[in-house]
Amino acid sequence: MDGIVEINAGAVAPDAEARAQELRTAILAELERDGLSVRDAAPQMEMGYSTLNAYLADKYQGNITNLNDKAAKWLETRRRGRTLRARRRAPDYLETPTAQAFEDVFAHAQGTPDVAMVTGGAGVGKTLAAAEYQRRSNNVWIMTADSSMRSPTAILRELAEIVESNERRGPRILNSIVRRVDGTAGLIIVDEAQNLQTESIDLLRTIHDRGGIGIVFMGNEPLRSRIEGMGRQASHAQIFSRIGMRRKRDKPQVKDVMMILDGWGVSGKPLRDLCRYIAMQPGGLRAMNKTLAYAHTLAAAHERDTVATDDVNRAWSQLTTGVLPSFEAE
Repeated sequence: MDGIVEINAGAVAPDAEARAQELRTAILAELERDGLSVRDAAPQMEMGYSTLNAYLADKYQGNITNLNDKAAKWLETRRRGRTLRARRRAPDYLETPTAQAFEDVFAHAQGTPDVAMVTGGAGVGKTLAAAEYQRRSNNVWIMTADSSMRSPTAILRELAEIVESNERRGPRILNSIVRRVDGTAGLIIVDEAQNLQTESIDLLRTIHDRGGIGIVFMGNEPLRSRIEGMGRQASHAQIFSRIGMRRKRDKPQVKDVMMILDGWGVSGKPLRDLCRYIAMQPGGLRAMNKTLAYAHTLAAAHERDTVATDDVNRAWSQLTTGVLPSFEAE
């Protein structure tokens, strides 16, 4: 247990001070283990900083019974958290065929530079692929659009923060963004781009033209329908004509699912078929990973290291409050 003293929050020590001494030892070990400061831990224990300091130094003058209870609960919460994190860990980022296809779009848009589009259903891995591409590349900025960013001005302000331009407000904000990105050979990825107004899409096209950087619009099916519909409108043909490479993935590919199941260590045809079926439901790979994570928790409660089909079915039911539609295993 790495030298950590585990405390049962419900244990009753023969003496409050003896229990406090045991808890102090465990708390100090926990702080050292995870690199936490007393100031970090105090609010988590629902204590003031000075109170916890005094408690740990055995200088607290008040009744320590209540502090003992708070400290014990904190230690138990952290113990449970470590257990769950160990058992609920999804595979690290995998270069699935779909992820590679998305990354090819990002690389093309950045290197050309060009305007590109990635669309797909929820949980096919768009956002993860963008984050991984950003991690491995220079001058890649990701902006997530939402319903609060309805106006071009709101887009400019958000983008100015992300690219760290000199002007964050006022009429010169667009010029400041263009100056910031010009010459960087960079890329702006706009996630959830279906939330953008047409005027905002055109504004980003302008930044691409003037700043000489790539732009990738990334979102769901309504985004693709809107962009392609622009090609039939003379007033928006300039936007549509700028879109170069496009990738569409409505659902995960079977190869994607198989690679991720290998990463989870899921074996056995019935279980893999069930997980693949879940991946094809709304939510895609995200739903499958969450279901498998919780299935491991359920299995651990019965002191098992591997999951079974019953665990997965129960996990799905409890996470979605519904029954997984029946399917015929191949």
